[in-house]
Amino acid sequence: MKKLLLWLCMVLPFFSISQETAPVAFRLDTKQINVPNPDQMQVFIQTSVANWVDIPMDDIGGNGIWRKVINISYPTDENIDVFYRFKITSFSDSGLPYTAWEGGSNVDLEDCTIPPSEFGLAGGLVRDIVVPQELIDNGTYVNPTGEYKLTHCFNICGNAPCPPEPCENGLITSNAYQQCLNGGQALIVFEWDTECEVESVEYSNAEGAGPYVYGVNPDAINFGVYAGNGQMPPNWEVEHQLVINFADGSQSEPIYYTPDPCIEGCTNPDSESYNPWATVDDGSCSGTTCDEELYHQITMQIMLDNWPNETSWTMNSAGVIGEAVVGEYNFNDIGQTYTYEFCVDKNAGFEFIINDTYGDGIAGTTSGGSIDGFVRIYDCNNELIWELNPDFGTVAYSGQQFGVDCEGAEEIYGCTDPAYQSYNPEATIDDGSCSELHIIGCTDENSINYNPEATLQELVPVCDYNLIIQDAASDGWGNSWIGVSQGGVALGTFTMGPGLAEQVFPLQLTSSAEVVVQYFEVGNPQTTPEELEFQTLQNSFLIEGPDGEILLDGGLNPFADNGQGALQNFESPFFTKYSALPFCGTVCIPIVEGCTDPDSLNYNELANVDDGTCIPIIEGCMNEFAFNYNPEATVDDGSCIEVIVGCMDPASFNYNPDANTPGDCIAVVEGCMDPTSFNYNENANVDDGSCIPVVEGCMDVNSINYNPDANVDDGTCIPIVEGCTDPDSFNFNVDANVDDGSCIPVVYGCTNPDSFNYNPDANVDNGTCEEVVFGCTNPDSFNYNPDANTDNGTCIDIVYGCTDNTSLNYNPEANTDDGSCIPILAGCTDPDSFNYNPLANTDDGSCIPIVYGCTDPNAFNYNPDANTEDFSCVDIIYGCMDPDSVNYNPEANVDNGTCITAVVGCTDPESYNYNPEANVSDPEACLYDAGCITGPGEPYWLNNQCYAWVIDVDNYCCDNEWDPVCQEMYNYCENGWPEGMDINGMFNRSFNRIVVYPNPTNDIINIDSTVDITYSVYDITGRVIIKDSNKKEVDLSNAESGVYFLNIRYEDQIFNKRIIKQ
Repeated sequence: MKKLLLWLCMVLPFFSISQETAPVAFRLDTKQINVPNPDQMQVFIQTSVANWVDIPMDDIGGNGIWRKVINISYPTDENIDVFYRFKITSFSDSGLPYTAWEGGSNVDLEDCTIPPSEFGLAGGLVRDIVVPQELIDNGTYVNPTGEYKLTHCFNICGNAPCPPEPCENGLITSNAYQQCLNGGQALIVFEWDTECEVESVEYSNAEGAGPYVYGVNPDAINFGVYAGNGQMPPNWEVEHQLVINFADGSQSEPIYYTPDPCIEGCTNPDSESYNPWATVDDGSCSGTTCDEELYHQITMQIMLDNWPNETSWTMNSAGVIGEAVVGEYNFNDIGQTYTYEFCVDKNAGFEFIINDTYGDGIAGTTSGGSIDGFVRIYDCNNELIWELNPDFGTVAYSGQQFGVDCEGAEEIYGCTDPAYQSYNPEATIDDGSCSELHIIGCTDENSINYNPEATLQELVPVCDYNLIIQDAASDGWGNSWIGVSQGGVALGTFTMGPGLAEQVFPLQLTSSAEVVVQYFEVGNPQTTPEELEFQTLQNSFLIEGPDGEILLDGGLNPFADNGQGALQNFESPFFTKYSALPFCGTVCIPIVEGCTDPDSLNYNELANVDDGTCIPIIEGCMNEFAFNYNPEATVDDGSCIEVIVGCMDPASFNYNPDANTPGDCIAVVEGCMDPTSFNYNENANVDDGSCIPVVEGCMDVNSINYNPDANVDDGTCIPIVEGCTDPDSFNFNVDANVDDGSCIPVVYGCTNPDSFNYNPDANVDNGTCEEVVFGCTNPDSFNYNPDANTDNGTCIDIVYGCTDNTSLNYNPEANTDDGSCIPILAGCTDPDSFNYNPLANTDDGSCIPIVYGCTDPNAFNYNPDANTEDFSCVDIIYGCMDPDSVNYNPEANVDNGTCITAVVGCTDPESYNYNPEANVSDPEACLYDAGCITGPGEPYWLNNQCYAWVIDVDNYCCDNEWDPVCQEMYNYCENGWPEGMDINGMFNRSFNRIVVYPNPTNDIINIDSTVDITYSVYDITGRVIIKDSNKKEVDLSNAESGVYFLNIRYEDQIFNKRIIKQ
């Protein structure tokens, strides 16, 4: 029987249907749910592919996102529906189990997909995912773990990912660096560190490229872009920037980087092939980039005819070292010449093979074209090795050819020091012939500083020029650049963006070295006939001196049309070189004749030779019409005086002090010259200050208004009238104009002698008279009369006190109540009485003695006579007071007749001998049928612990005849295990990987396992009572008797076991 089962296990896999597996990481974000006692929270996933059992999930990161990877099998090239839901368990503060279903009935949501009732399940809503198609469409495939990640938020239906967490911290750190690559290209790497989820990056640079947005993985930490291409480096100075776009819509601060040049070329300034912009030496200084010990360098030039797409070629040298396949060239390459460098094996040489699909070679004129192409191959000394006949038909071979070693530079002997007169600029080897040093100075005989002994003209060493770059179309230079160097030193690279027609850059050049301008383009191949406009077609440049002289003129862009309607296409940097020697001028000073005396009138500051023409300076007035004109003056000093004619006699009426030329005078006549004055003199021409003004007024001395200053009487005299002139006086006289001192002042008051306030001095009654009122006028008296103005002696003294005759302190003598009355309050005045009234002032005989006791009528010891609580009350507890009853309550003090007689027996309805009358459980009395066909005795009840253990660890002993192995296991269980015995290895049968025994148990459960485990013990309410890992014993000695559940986890598996504690 056992052999048959083993054979079936080996054979059945070969009959299985072809399956594929999709690892799916189910993730549930629980950060938004409020779960009681979250430290005890567990999350499970239930799926249709696992029979809807609870599969524990793990919060690996401790961030509230629970995760479980499930490998889902599906038929090859087919899809299957997988249903799943999430379950959360914990314990409430009262210790009762707590369960929450994601998308369950406790939230107001529409069904996500299928109601759980269709599966006979209660709780949360069921989701549906189509495997693998929907995973491919909607899942996030995560590397390097390789699973599809499906993330859900608690109570958010659907398979879309959760909304991203708001990004709070942005970039924690950032950096950028570069890597130089082959071909002079650089890779800029931007890197960052962030806790936020990344969605994409946004790249741009200062040349105007971008911004370009690129999607990246959510956990991406870097991004690379290429910068620079070829030998010329203008774009190395361009600043590149990257912005990180986070999943929540926010952006990071830019990461900036300006790369350093990665330019291959000859870096030796003494080499003929020196590249002033090169930063990486590629070995080209020696004339070859090949290993001279093993290879020869050759150069191949190919010009294409009118049908380039028909041409292909291969260069072989101990294998293929270069090729162009059919279609690599297109119509944009018509008439184009390409140059290729190869390193060929010295021993193998090389063979060149060229093919033409049409069969007319590259002789375009033979087929109606206008261009015949060519192929020429040169050695490193620029000597021709092989040349192709363009009319070769379908294929042509060069045969085996060889290169040669590169020749060294020609040896030319001579003086190599330019400081000597015998210097030979062509010399490469100094032969010691340098003898006489140059005498540097001005060699121009017409100069003021001419040195007849000078052998070498001295030049001005440095001067300023301007580089002017132009674009007639104002569309920018694109990838076109100007490179300027002098004496092998790179001075810079220059370009211009769109929108400008001209841009000027200052250059400081020397007179001692040639300036070189390299005009070049780094372009991309044309791909369509419409790409005919070359962006730099109308570009040009000038180098202009300080006086406008042109040193170099680049003219228009030198990249010519190839005659076929397509402009040249540059796959790599192309150079057009311009050169000239700047001239900053000589130190010679030309002779300038003139007056060199700085004190002369015609001094010439530029003159360096005096020609005797100096004119002395004589200052004076040079205006011949001026009063002080000086005919000898050579410099007008501004002293000229105007001629003024006038009377120059100071005693005359019309004397002019400014006159410098005599004129007519008039005699002086003094007098009053004011025609309005009293003594006006019409003949006077000089006012002597004697004028008397006219004063009109009364000139009668007996008049009231006599004016002694008047000199003209105006008839206004008024006669004198004496009297009182004060209008405020009692006897005022309106006709009087002279006060005679008789005024009487007005006195107002009461003029009635019978009035209280009669005033004998008053002469004008003002209506203030008051009637006489008799009474007490003392305000401190009891009967004070505020209306009395005459005291009649009736005042009574005030007596204060209580005037209420019903008060305890009534005073019959008091006439003024002072608020001191005390009302009479009757009551018990005995402080030791129950009803003592501390406010009573009159005892009314009502005092009651105090009685202490329990005053609660619901209490067991209630005292109806007590009036004062002594806190001795005892609660009534109803219950059975018979200690022999099953429900005896030792706390009861009132028997309520509920006592139940104890009946001991098996109370488990599932047991063989269940007693429905039993009310006291006897676990040892219950018998369970094992359902096995045999055993060590009959009946086979599971209350035999050793028998239960044997059939648990070896199903064979339950399903088959009881054999010696079963009996041996039973005996070991009954009699104990020998020390150090290997339980799993003692039998031929393969046991479970985890063995739990004994079960039932009184205290200790043993766990034998060959793998690392963690375990938890749950009671029947689902509460965890024990949790541990990698221990071989579970101690239940402190647990109550009953049923428990042992949950063991190992690797990706779960082992559950029901435990009975006796």
